[in-house]
Amino acid sequence: MTYDQWKLSNSIDDGYGYDLVSNCCGASLDETEERCNECGEGCAAIEDYEYEEIQKENYLEDRSDAQRKYDE
Repeated sequence: MTYDQWKLSNSIDDGYGYDLVSNCCGASLDETEERCNECGEGCAAIEDYEYEEIQKENYLEDRSDAQRKYDE
């Protein structure tokens, strides 16, 4: 990648700035077998920024559920 390509690239969309991780626990994958290196299950491959966004949404949902439960 040349400097101009790097400067003009979008690291998320062009594939230079993300890794594929498992959708179950966010660990790296054995890409030949699509098996999670952490749990050994056959998991789907997603980009790491997608996994982080899913975890953030889950955290915010759990937090709002706890606020509703304890603020009643």
